[in-house]
Amino acid sequence: MSQAEINRDADDGDDAAVRLMIVEDDALVALGIRLTVEDLGYYVCGIAASEPEAVALAASSHPDLALMDIRLKGTVDGIDTARRLRNEFSLRSVFLSAYTDEQTMARASLTYPLGFVQKPYSAGQLKSALDLALRRLAAPRD
Repeated sequence: MSQAEINRDADDGDDAAVRLMIVEDDALVALGIRLTVEDLGYYVCGIAASEPEAVALAASSHPDLALMDIRLKGTVDGIDTARRLRNEFSLRSVFLSAYTDEQTMARASLTYPLGFVQKPYSAGQLKSALDLALRRLAAPRD
């Protein structure tokens, strides 16, 4: 099944559910994330493997939150993709990545992420990160 078919299949989701997009270059990992978050009750509006795919998906699907890997296909990484999604769509991200070195974390923090989950992760860790991120999104701004 192609990425476009996966995203088309996701378009029939419940409008009341929180809409998540997954940005992950490994299709098998992306499918695992999708299954996990759907089991947790979230709606996945699509999966992107690169910055151009993520921008197109955000523009067409209007997600509430992005689950963002740091390493993506192409020349632009997940940190710069998260920055672009925030600037162009006011879309915030939770990073899911195995890259936790100091330099990477410092760069990621400049995008003001709503969370960071280190791979490999458990469903409980992902649920906690998503719950916290959604509370932060819903909180009144001072």
